[in-house]
Amino acid sequence: MSYNEERWRAYVLAYDVEVSQEDVEEELFRIRADMKHRMMYAQMSGEEAHLFPDAELAEQTDALMEAAVFEVKEPLVLKDLTKKLDVQVTADELLAEGEAIAKRQNSTLDEVKRFFGQDLAFLERDVRENKIRLWATSQQ
Repeated sequence: MSYNEERWRAYVLAYDVEVSQEDVEEELFRIRADMKHRMMYAQMSGEEAHLFPDAELAEQTDALMEAAVFEVKEPLVLKDLTKKLDVQVTADELLAEGEAIAKRQNSTLDEVKRFFGQDLAFLERDVRENKIRLWATSQQ
């Protein structure tokens, strides 16, 4: 069960939900700081030269702002859609997700159950949110 991330991003950005400009600014600050640290690390490790990281980030202002808006809006959109759609998660869906995690992690279902609970209940929110993302991206 997979959704198109590009379509999900567009759906979230277009969704009518109020976001705090202060929250967006804080997220933008975190994103810029993270990217600047990554640039500095890449330069120190000899991977890439970033002689003017602030200038590089300034060139990406629009993309970084869009990323910040997305990060702030996505949880609000998921919360709103969760209320509106009443998406149910079955035990079979939890089991399928647990098996998929085990396969991706080169592990066993028993080990996944030790982490997420024998009934895999701690996966319920993730499965529900993925079902919502799938639904939303199929609406476009």
